[in-house]
Amino acid sequence: MKIPIDTNQFEDFIVENKLLDKTRENMTQCLKSWYEDDKEHFLEDMWADFDTVINTYTFENEGVSFSKSYSYEPPLDYISVWIRIYDNEGSYCAEYTAFYDNDLNCFDDKIAG
Repeated sequence: MKIPIDTNQFEDFIVENKLLDKTRENMTQCLKSWYEDDKEHFLEDMWADFDTVINTYTFENEGVSFSKSYSYEPPLDYISVWIRIYDNEGSYCAEYTAFYDNDLNCFDDKIAG
């Protein structure tokens, strides 16, 4: 099977557009907002306060993908970037995902445990 995308061009696209850096910035803002809005659940789910999470946890770039959602008319093309979050002992905490349109505007994000 021939893959319909040049993987070298795809990697260049990720690097040139700083998708991983952009997603890390969005993730940081998401975590900060969550902490400020609902400290109790943040502490329960992340096992530490915001400063500890940001300064001592490991954020592992997990993936980037082009996707097409047929839930929309016309179908929606988008880019997903996700980062796994591990505590300072290496235990999995959560995964952050950012969704970008074709102009690389983040139109949605989520964090799930």
